[in-house]
Amino acid sequence: MRILVSGASGFIGSGLVASLAESGHEVHAIMRPSASTEFLKGVPFSRKSGDILDRDSLKRACEGMDAVFHLAGLTAAPDRSTYFRFNSEGTRNFAQAAAAAGVKRFVYVSSLAAGGPAVGLAPRTESEPDHPVSMYGESKLRGELYLDELKGKLPYLVIRPPTVYGPRDRNFYLFFKSIQRNWMPILPAKSPTGHKYYSAIHVEDLIQVLMNALSAPETCFESGERFFVSDGQIYTYERLMTLIAKELKVDPIRVRLPGGVVSLLASGGTIAGRILKKSLPLNRDKLNELDPDYWICSSQKAFDQLSFKPKFTFETGVHHTAAWYKLNGWL
Repeated sequence: MRILVSGASGFIGSGLVASLAESGHEVHAIMRPSASTEFLKGVPFSRKSGDILDRDSLKRACEGMDAVFHLAGLTAAPDRSTYFRFNSEGTRNFAQAAAAAGVKRFVYVSSLAAGGPAVGLAPRTESEPDHPVSMYGESKLRGELYLDELKGKLPYLVIRPPTVYGPRDRNFYLFFKSIQRNWMPILPAKSPTGHKYYSAIHVEDLIQVLMNALSAPETCFESGERFFVSDGQIYTYERLMTLIAKELKVDPIRVRLPGGVVSLLASGGTIAGRILKKSLPLNRDKLNELDPDYWICSSQKAFDQLSFKPKFTFETGVHHTAAWYKLNGWL
């Protein structure tokens, strides 16, 4: 198959491009001229210059493609309009170009944030109403809804992962680095147990889901199905951090952060971000995602309909991830 990938320079996208190429597909990546190919060295693919905000470049890139994977977008932005311009309008532009080109399969990588947190310890399922709590989540959901407007014109499905970690990831890496320095921040929780709960997925398992999507039943694409995907486990925040500490063989100082302190830091991050015209790791919008205690989802639908069988739990995935960080001088 001739396959086009956006977001190919990222840690998920680069892994997907490599897997597609290894499976014998003709892979094309739409990338900005400034996009790095650091993670694509030695991978056979064709680079197409373009941008998800440039409709003409999207039309050219989609011509002759059998399938499209849309991974490009922003996980952090300085304001609401920027989130929606890239994550929502960019998705609509790409989907419209794919529909016009007659693409047979369009796979959009969205996020659990588009659905929102679970109410309690019952994992969120695809049948529940969506209620995103952040601008990021709202923008990803809006992108999904733009796809719904093309139902009947573009066969598509949506993948909604929770926290994604693994080799090449720079976001979860911050926790590894903090713990390596013997500092483990503990976030405040309001749940009856005093814990925060999370689902997670190793990047290689997410890539396997995306690969499986190519052979998913046509009905999944015709109906625009959504799929939550995780390793099927539920972890407390402290369990995740403790497993990292165990892997790094350190006993870090556990610092419990009061809610007021986290809120103050988030406000400071928002103000600093406006001054610097960039999004910092902690701001008021990210606080909206940190506050809920149950970011958990069920993968049963993906197990049943996409033949998804995760290889990693966090217990095994953290070792795999740390080994890569060490080998590449990140730790």
